[in-house]
Amino acid sequence: MFINLEKVNHSFVNSIKVLNDISFAVPQSKTLAIVGASGSGKSTILRLVAGILSTIESGSGNITINGKSPSNYLLEGKLAFMFQQPTLFPNLTVRENIALPLQIHNRIDEEEVDKLIGIVGLKGYENYLPKQLSGGMKTRVALARSFVTEPEVLLLDEPFSSLDIAWKDVLYYELRQLINKFGTTVILVTHDIQEAIELGDSVICLGIEGKVLFEQQNTKSKELFSLIESTIIQDHKLRRMNEKKS
Repeated sequence: MFINLEKVNHSFVNSIKVLNDISFAVPQSKTLAIVGASGSGKSTILRLVAGILSTIESGSGNITINGKSPSNYLLEGKLAFMFQQPTLFPNLTVRENIALPLQIHNRIDEEEVDKLIGIVGLKGYENYLPKQLSGGMKTRVALARSFVTEPEVLLLDEPFSSLDIAWKDVLYYELRQLINKFGTTVILVTHDIQEAIELGDSVICLGIEGKVLFEQQNTKSKELFSLIESTIIQDHKLRRMNEKKS
């Protein structure tokens, strides 16, 4: 497996445990969707896989990407992160925002930038500033920028949550195109069950106490949607009951 998490636990400074004995593996060039309610530890998993957080200081377990430490991948530019907000630089054009990671790693590849601009439908917008773009167009820029270094790993933290359904459908298609082009291994976290089913090759349902409730290959079926939905609802009810008892 390409990305491996083995018995990962993590707590914040206030000793609140956010991840509880998490184990899963993601094959190379596949997409794992992690779905769960707010506070279930989804974003914490991404930050651990990215090497932004460490299990050494406030947790335990082992995380590797192709047998290496996640921090190595981040420093080498082989790992990209896309957040809920596009976080574009306001004084840079569309082209400059997309090319920025190449400049950071002292690389110039105008041809690749042009290809990405074409894939995400930004031809004709190369010299626009972010303030001239809609929310969906800004997300397109962020998506292209995530792939410009041809990362082996892409971590997606609810990047489409603020978009309407029409924009989501467009960006799902463009994301799949880019994943296929580069053979990227992806972890997507989302609270949107339909998005998880739409994009994931496999789906993990994470409980509120940071536990894996189940993992399943994606059948893209109504039954899977219902299973995830009922599991999250039941998990929430159990937590409410435990809170009342305490």
